[in-house]
Amino acid sequence: MKFQIRPLEEKDIGEIVRGEEAIFGTSLGFDMIYSDLKLNPFAHYLVLEIDGRVGGYIGLWIHDDTAEVVNFYVASKYQGHGFGTMILDFAVKLCAMSKVKTLSLEVRETNEAARHLYDKFGFEFSHKRIHYYQDGSDALVLIKNIEVNK
Repeated sequence: MKFQIRPLEEKDIGEIVRGEEAIFGTSLGFDMIYSDLKLNPFAHYLVLEIDGRVGGYIGLWIHDDTAEVVNFYVASKYQGHGFGTMILDFAVKLCAMSKVKTLSLEVRETNEAARHLYDKFGFEFSHKRIHYYQDGSDALVLIKNIEVNK
């Protein structure tokens, strides 16, 4: 199995949307991802490419010394193989190199696998967003403080 983490390209967006829909039942949508890619100077989207196909991705907005995970998934067939750890580690290192001090994200309260991954990376609970997702489920807002080398 060959894999790499690389910047998202326009040709990836369709696969990203289909992957989000498969994992989450919904997607940020082609238009939002496309406009972020082309127009948002704070957006950084990274693709996990496995055997020439999109196996997942993470989207970040980095502004000044803060960053937010916009969306993140690894395709079901690749979960449990360490790919989530690899791409999240890559994103955290990108944030550190960008002098980000605080990285935040939302995670579905019932998503135990994701919550375990975030715990492993030192994310801490900040607060809960009630009925945050379209299906009415709650989101936990998690924050990771990143040590920035001066």
